Amino acid sequence: MHNSMKMKICGITRDEDAHLAIKLGAFALGFIFYEKSPRYIAPERAQQLIDALPLYQSARLVGVFVNADEEWVRHVAQLTRIDTLQFHGDETPEFCAKFSDYTVWKAFRLETKSQLSELSVYENIPCIEAFLFDAAVKGQYGGTGHGIDRDLLARIPRAKPIIVAGGLNATNARTIWDALHPFALDLSSGVETSPGVKDSDKLIQLFAEKD
Repeated sequence: MHNSMKMKICGITRDEDAHLAIKLGAFALGFIFYEKSPRYIAPERAQQLIDALPLYQSARLVGVFVNADEEWVRHVAQLTRIDTLQFHGDETPEFCAKFSDYTVWKAFRLETKSQLSELSVYENIPCIEAFLFDAAVKGQYGGTGHGIDRDLLARIPRAKPIIVAGGLNATNARTIWDALHPFALDLSSGVETSPGVKDSDKLIQLFAEKD
């Protein structure tokens, strides 16, 4: 008996992609507020898109930030009414702890086992709900399509629930879910035709594997 996969569709820039992801049963939608990302969405545009979502939809609305300052994060969060903050850069534990009025996901780019010691300083921050692990690609903060080191990930102590990102698509999501039993999977480039433009067929194929 499979358990149902929880999936975040990240890099949402279009209304139709958001609506389809919700209709298919996405656990969360991700909006990237990092201007250097090819999936960047202006906060004002994200506000419009979120306002147009079904009134009683239950998907988590996640804002992705990379080394932003506190004032900017709070401005964007209040404008867009996102409920979860994903810090995908080099944010310190002290910075994350400032957002105790939000749910926080802290992302790490996984390269070597020596990095695992870095996690411990984030473990006791109550507002951090989960750790997100992405593939490490030099000079890039996520959304690369590169696969994550599953063996390394399997050895991570689970002080917090984990979210797995990096190289996920409809053909490997279920395998990775069953192998690692994460809190959620985070997909972006694996369900796209081009950055920020989701492929409806790939989304439908992905969610056919959900249950």
